[in-house]
Amino acid sequence: MRIEQENLTRLTARKIKKDVVKAIQQGDAVLDFSSVKIVDSSAVSVVLAWIRAAQFATLEPRLIEAPAKLLDLAKLYGVLGLIQPFCRTK
Repeated sequence: MRIEQENLTRLTARKIKKDVVKAIQQGDAVLDFSSVKIVDSSAVSVVLAWIRAAQFATLEPRLIEAPAKLLDLAKLYGVLGLIQPFCRTK
C-alpha cells in the first residue's frame, strides 16, 4: 500500500493506521512511504501496528522509502531494531 498523504502525523494517523491494517488483511504487506514528507511520533505507532498485523497474518512486511525522521524517531524511542529489518528501498 502506498501512503498517498504527505503528512503522517497525529492528525492523519488514525485513518492511515486503519488503511494499512486493512491492506494487510487483503494480503498487501508492502508499505510505501515515498509520498510522505512529514512524520511525527504517530508514524512510529502506525508502522509498529502495521508490522504486528503483518506478522499476525503470517506475511513478510516490507517498508519502502521510510523517511529518515521516522527512523530517527524510532531510534529515539528504542524501537528501531523492530522496524529496520523490514526497511527496503525501491
